[in-house]
Amino acid sequence: MNPIKCEIYDYIEIICLYRYRVKLTLTDGTHLQGQFDRTLYVSRNQQKHEAIAGINQQQQAIEVILTDITSIDVLSKNASFSHISLIE
Repeated sequence: MNPIKCEIYDYIEIICLYRYRVKLTLTDGTHLQGQFDRTLYVSRNQQKHEAIAGINQQQQAIEVILTDITSIDVLSKNASFSHISLIE
C-alpha cells in the first residue's frame, strides 16, 4: 500500500463535489465505473482506510479504498481534468 500524494486529494474532492462519472482502475487490474459524492473511512483487517463512496452503473452503493485505486479516468463531459494516476 503506497501513500497518496497530497495533490491527489484535491482531485478526489473535485470528483465528489461535481459528482463526475469516472472509471477507476484498481490495483488488481479490474475497472469500476461510478459516481462518487463523499469521502469516508472504512475498516479492513482491523485498520482504517480512506475511501470514496457513491453509486456504480447499476445504481448500487459502493465504497472504494483510495489506496486500491491506480488511476482515475473522468467520463463526464467538460470536466476540469480527464485522467489522474495515483501511482508513480
